[in-house]
Amino acid sequence: MEELIYGELHPAVASTLNNLADTVLEQGETAKAAVLFQRAMETNEIVFGKDHPDIARNLNNLGRAFKEMGDYDGAKTKLMQSLQMKEKRYGEDHINLIPTLMNLGDLFNLTKQPQRAKDVLTRGLKICEKKVGMKHPDSAKLLRLLGNSFYLMGDLATSEKLLNKSLDILEGVYENDHPYILATRADLG
Repeated sequence: MEELIYGELHPAVASTLNNLADTVLEQGETAKAAVLFQRAMETNEIVFGKDHPDIARNLNNLGRAFKEMGDYDGAKTKLMQSLQMKEKRYGEDHINLIPTLMNLGDLFNLTKQPQRAKDVLTRGLKICEKKVGMKHPDSAKLLRLLGNSFYLMGDLATSEKLLNKSLDILEGVYENDHPYILATRADLG
């Protein structure tokens, strides 16, 4: 609809493509989501230039899609580009780094690099604690991923402690059947 109103090269079109890609990715259509994320990024690059904050967000989302497709090298490249752009624009401890740090941590867990995941996720958790507090859903998501890192490292006691802490936060924010709660419970076994 936005394309009919604004034409193909408009920020509203890029935003709609990004939102559609998010929905498609949640439905498991990873390749289609990657194409839509790529189109959103290309539109934003033309409209805003390559150094705009929306490009960093697009790179993060594209990295997330690649991760879900199993293209771990492609995911790492996009996520690192996103992180570098965000650090350059916002600094080392800005809240806008959190989504990319989460995705990198998850990627490192998936690729059996739990120490790297732990480092990235601990950094994200420190930012969350400082900027939004430990009762924020992003803190819970980071704790869950960090719990998975400790599980992969064989530290089951720390893993369980972090997963329970994540679950406590999530239960205070979401309904009991929310996917984040269900996933955390599944991680706990």
